[in-house]
Amino acid sequence: MAGASREEIFDIAAERYYEALLDYAHYPDVLPEVDAIEVLAFTETTARVQYAIQVVKSFTYILKMTQKRPQSISWELESGSFFKKNSGRWQIESLGPERCKVTYSLDVEFKIFAPAAITNKLVAVNLPRMMQAFFAHAKTK
Repeated sequence: MAGASREEIFDIAAERYYEALLDYAHYPDVLPEVDAIEVLAFTETTARVQYAIQVVKSFTYILKMTQKRPQSISWELESGSFFKKNSGRWQIESLGPERCKVTYSLDVEFKIFAPAAITNKLVAVNLPRMMQAFFAHAKTK
C-alpha cells in the first residue's frame, strides 16, 4: 500500500483551484501520465470518471468522485485492472480572496507487485509536480 499526503499554499482563490480540479475533461492537458479521460456521469456533487494512464503500459480505471464545492473532491476506486485500491481527497481551504491551502491525500494499492519503497517514492515525488500543474491550470480559468 502506498499512501501520501501533501499540503501547499497557492496565490489563487480557492474556487478557481477547485474549478481546475473539477475540469476532468482537461486532465490529459494538465497531467502528462493521463492519456485520456471519459466523464461517464457528472452532477454538482458526484461524478464517475474513467481514466486511461500510461505507467509502463496503458491501464484504465474508473473513480467515483464526491464533490463539495468549493472545499473538497474525494474519490474511491469503482473498477480497473491496475489498482486494488485508489482512494483520496483534495481539500481546499480559502486563506483570503486570492490565497488558498490545498491538501492532497492518496491511498493506493496495486494489483501487480511493486515494492513499497518504490511506490511510496513515485507517489511522493509526483505530488508537488501535480499540485503545481493544477495551479497553472487554475490560473487559466
